[in-house]
Parts: sequence; structure tokens; C-alpha cells
Amino acid sequence: MKFCLLDSTDVYYNLAVEEYLFETSLEEVFLLWQNSPTVVIGKNQNAFAEINADYLDKNNVKLARRITGGGAVYHDEGNVNYSVIIPKAKTEGIDFLSYASPVIKALKSLGINATLSGRNDLVLDSGKKISGSAQHRVGDRVLHHGTLLFSSDLNAIESALNVSQDKLLSKAVKSVKSRVQNLSEVISKDMQIEDFLAYLSAFIISELKAEIFFVEPNEKITWLEQRNKSIGWLYPEKDYLSKYQTVKKKRYDFGNVELNLNMKNNEILSLKITGDFFELLPVCHFEKLFDNAPLSSLKNILENHNVGDYILGMKNEEFLALIKS
Repeated sequence: MKFCLLDSTDVYYNLAVEEYLFETSLEEVFLLWQNSPTVVIGKNQNAFAEINADYLDKNNVKLARRITGGGAVYHDEGNVNYSVIIPKAKTEGIDFLSYASPVIKALKSLGINATLSGRNDLVLDSGKKISGSAQHRVGDRVLHHGTLLFSSDLNAIESALNVSQDKLLSKAVKSVKSRVQNLSEVISKDMQIEDFLAYLSAFIISELKAEIFFVEPNEKITWLEQRNKSIGWLYPEKDYLSKYQTVKKKRYDFGNVELNLNMKNNEILSLKITGDFFELLPVCHFEKLFDNAPLSSLKNILENHNVGDYILGMKNEEFLALIKS
């Protein structure tokens, strides 16, 4: 295991380093990093639906898109991000607990009992969320990353994100702010974010017997950084959503799924799937199955393909019911 504490707070660079290491590292890697104020959305989310654009513009908050699924999160200097990169994973599918366990142990050593709850959250005994996480898998290679709220601006979290009422109701809360809590509220009052970052670094290095290393800039990282800040990467919806006249959406236990349909009579010309679900195989491959597909052919298509191979937790019957709703 290798360990690196990134000294940048530029989200575009940090996500580029993370993706580069995910693609190339031959050894397991644990990264710690922080960002200046940023909203980071999931791979398959519609940016226009997830962010309060006016708030971002007025408060100099960046927008970034990651390569993992899941929902939108807010980062600032009061938040710590961690990434676990495994080139040869022993687990199959999506497994949050295994990769979050070093962080859970570190928190426990500070007297904080954090447990995995719901799809991908770490919560305190009070039920308040302190961390969200997401994963991306290609073959045996796994990227797991998560947030740790230490002293984040909770008002900014609420203002920057557009969270649907359905999602709040599913969590039995009235607002984003009422659902989350900073670790600084339950930890030693003498500990500041810098102390927490130093403690977490030392704990992970010791617990995982990790070797410290530093990332050297290279052409691939620079290319990924430029892509990460490009309009095409941040707002792909600008090119496709205008041609989809029909939208079918529903919230499930495994996340929100939105089907954007370009139809003519009873034929699907094209399909675009957005949402905060977790992706297994690339969902774009599943979408292609429905190019120029008559509605009468949907059952036949699904007899040979399982939507659950692409959207974690979804069943063919659920997909069929949604598309016909």
C-alpha cells in the first residue's frame, strides 16, 4: 500500500490524479485530499438538476464531475476526501464496507462510532451523516472514495445543492442540513482540521503499513485536468437533453433513475439514462440496446440483458414498468 496526501485544493487536478492512479497504479493506493468550495456530481447526473447555479456563480463555487456514480456532494476546506485504489480487488461488485473500514477504524480510535447506513453513508449513533462514498470498477480495478465532514459550511451545503423532496422524504428529514453533522461537533474541541488530517494520515500509514509517496505531474494528468474543467465534461446535457421529449423518473432504494426518451410514435429512437444510481457496467452500453426499438420489442431485449448488470439494484421489471409509465 502506498499513501499520498495531495497538497492541492484544485478539484480538477485532484480528480485527475485520482483517475490517473486508478488507471495505472500497480500497487494499492490510499489518497487524502481537500478541495476549495466545489460541488461534485456523480458520473450519470444531470448537472442542471443537481446544482443551484446562481449560488455557485455568486459564491465562486466550482462544479466538477467524477467518474463514479452516486449523488452530488459539497466539498470545502472543512471536508476531507479519501480515495482507496485497488488494482487487484478480492471482492466482487460494489462493496462499501471493506474499503471504508480503515476510515471507520480511525474514527473509532478517536472515540467516534461510525457505521455504514443506507446505500453508502457513514453515520453517527445520532443517525446524522458524516460521510458519503462512491465506487467505480473496471475488471479487478476498484476506486472507492468518500468524504469526511469535519468543519464544513453546512449552510453552503444546503444552498449549493438542489436535493429533491423525494430524497429528503426517503431519509425522513426536512432538509439537507438536518441530515448531516460535522465531526468537529463530536470530537475533541482542541482538534482542528489540520490536526485531524495529520492524525488520519498517521493512522492510515500505521494501520495499512503504507509507504509515503508523492505524485509527479505528467502529460496524462494534465490532459485529465483539462478535460475535468471542460464544458463538454461538466455539462454533457447541453448536447443531448434538448432532443429528449419524454422523461420518466422514479426514486428507488438504490437511487434515482431518470429515463430521457427520444420517441416517434411507438418507437424509441434513443434513450439517455441519468440519476444518482451506482453503475456497474457502463450504462451507455445498455442505452444503445434501445436505439430504434419499438415499444413492443422491450421484453425481448430484456430477455437477453439484465439492467442490474448496469444499474446496481435495478430489476428488469422495474425498468420496464418505468419506461411504460
